[in-house]
Amino acid sequence: MDHRSITAMVPLMSPTVVLLRLVLLVAGMLLVWRTTLSVLPYEAGRNASVHMTAGVLISAGVLGLLVVLKRLDGLSWREMGSGGAHRNLRAFALGAGLWLLPAAAGTALCIALGWSTLDLRSPGAHVAWTLPALALGVFLVEALPEELAVRGYAQGLAVRALPPWASLLLQVVVFTAFAWGVGALGSVQQWLFIPALALILGYARALTGSTWTGIGVHTAWMTSQQWLAANAEAQGMQTLQFVAFALLPSATLGAVLGMRHPEFDWRRAMRRP
Repeated sequence: MDHRSITAMVPLMSPTVVLLRLVLLVAGMLLVWRTTLSVLPYEAGRNASVHMTAGVLISAGVLGLLVVLKRLDGLSWREMGSGGAHRNLRAFALGAGLWLLPAAAGTALCIALGWSTLDLRSPGAHVAWTLPALALGVFLVEALPEELAVRGYAQGLAVRALPPWASLLLQVVVFTAFAWGVGALGSVQQWLFIPALALILGYARALTGSTWTGIGVHTAWMTSQQWLAANAEAQGMQTLQFVAFALLPSATLGAVLGMRHPEFDWRRAMRRP
């Protein structure tokens, strides 16, 4: 049974109830992140052991919050975009691949055209040793908890009251509110980037029915961004981030997922069984 059949069988909810649940979700997420980061000297990509510890605490806290919320609403893990381990792994690999391949091509293009330059300031052996730890830290601190909470729970719950296009926009609001609450919107660039990131991840979640596609995209994107900040001197970084990290991967995700799921209807309203 696919995700469209499942969403057609679950009970509808009042939009007011959905909004109240999402307010509770954001409050719970902020409590988890702020509590964890207040007791740890955490700075992304700077200390692997602290990064990992923060990730374990944040992921555990968010999973606990989601267990409580999903029981309140009778929401299943499948409705939240999680299936079996094999299905989740395939979706993760799809998302990571659809971001990494065009991002690599875009980076090569920017360098070849002279729009950007990259100079490694860390030896290759150091990069090879630290990259897996950085990726795991990003997965635990950001990708897993944020995607399960926002694209999994929030977007999965919203389709009980709203059509997919409105659920997509609502999760953008939830993600932006959370980012503002943790102090991640300190510049105009971040105010533009965070909603755009939420749209991309929510699009992938809606079409594939799997939160793990977005987890793959999120992990690949943020790991690459933090790796560059820690290990390379870059000229033309804004061009690189726009063309290689945002434009080409987004276009690829949109085209590939659109072709894989041509039957998806953004206006589709949930029906009672």
